[in-house]
Amino acid sequence: MFKKIKITNYRTHVETVLELKDITLLIGSNNSGKTNLLTGLNYFSRLVSSAFPENDKTKELRKSNYFKYKHSLSNADVPISFHCEWEKESKRIEYELQIYCIDKKNPDNIGCKEKIIIHADSNVKTVLHGYEGLSHDMLLRTKLRNEKLTQDEKDITNIFFRSLSFLYYYNFQPAFLKRITEKKNYFEEFSKSEKFPNIAVEIGREGANFLELVRFVKENDEVGYGKFLGYLKRFVKSFNGIVIDKNITKWQFDMGGNTFPYFESNDVSDGLIKAGAVALLCAMRNPPAMIMIEEIENGINQRNISEFLSWLKGVSDGGKNTQFILTTHSPSVVREFSDCLDSVYNLHLRIKDYRTMVTNLNDAIKPLVNMGRIKEEDIINRDGKEIVQVSPYELTELFYDGVLGEL
Repeated sequence: MFKKIKITNYRTHVETVLELKDITLLIGSNNSGKTNLLTGLNYFSRLVSSAFPENDKTKELRKSNYFKYKHSLSNADVPISFHCEWEKESKRIEYELQIYCIDKKNPDNIGCKEKIIIHADSNVKTVLHGYEGLSHDMLLRTKLRNEKLTQDEKDITNIFFRSLSFLYYYNFQPAFLKRITEKKNYFEEFSKSEKFPNIAVEIGREGANFLELVRFVKENDEVGYGKFLGYLKRFVKSFNGIVIDKNITKWQFDMGGNTFPYFESNDVSDGLIKAGAVALLCAMRNPPAMIMIEEIENGINQRNISEFLSWLKGVSDGGKNTQFILTTHSPSVVREFSDCLDSVYNLHLRIKDYRTMVTNLNDAIKPLVNMGRIKEEDIINRDGKEIVQVSPYELTELFYDGVLGEL
């Protein structure tokens, strides 16, 4: 489970630190930096993934890995960096990646530094790459193979890098989710090869391959389809299942009696389609370490938000399986976090230096006790930390009053 992440000098995030929970919620106005944060995590995840030792592609960093992403007001040689703390049971990993311009006169000259600190077997092992000599390549994972590590250190390091390599970001759009793709036919492609598609990858950021994947899962994964069906039946009680009609994915409903009509995706609500995409991710055989979803509430009726979030909590299992980072503009979503405000962060863009300021809502809301907006008895002690617990109604009031946006 990822406990903490820090992004430095990445787009508007000059120095952003988040302590992550099983589900972490980001709120804030448009253009506050929420998308920058999610795409940043996805970007560093893809870099780490490409540095897998067996990957025969180049591990060299180029100017496109630096200048395209660095904070626009920073100096040319200030590094962009990613730092995280991750743990599994009693073992812990700290990892840091820095990307910087070695020579201002030659912007093509991009270097990197990597550091990993392994806490296992009551020992602490630190391995560095790019600190003693300049390096253009991400080679820490390759270097680890030559280090004298215990079996426990090797095992936990492999699990960590596998987790960090699978952080997926989605901005599901109904127009894409309802589209029938002609570029790939997953049913035929994967059935012939006897390979099971990585749904987290194949679904696409906007969900363009969703319908083909639903078809494949229905025909080839009875357990996965059962989970998918179970989620959606809880979401829309009249939903009866998926029907494959002339190779087209259609949606069937129980209209009472012996009436079970089915409809093409364009005739189904945007909310149900988006819920279907998330349900498919939740039903995966091997869910990724982290799933990040933009504007989770779009198309979802506020009465279904609680049900929707319960899926994610079940899949996450306290962060043991999958962690979620969600963004929202809706008080209906925020109110569901009234008893865990330490899982919510408010983002605000400071115009004078084009910098995203990030505030943990729990810490920011505590001073409201002195203003009479929150009662002293609303602050409880949980695991040695003061946690504010207000009613969903009170939190919604603070949202509509604009108080949360000012914290």
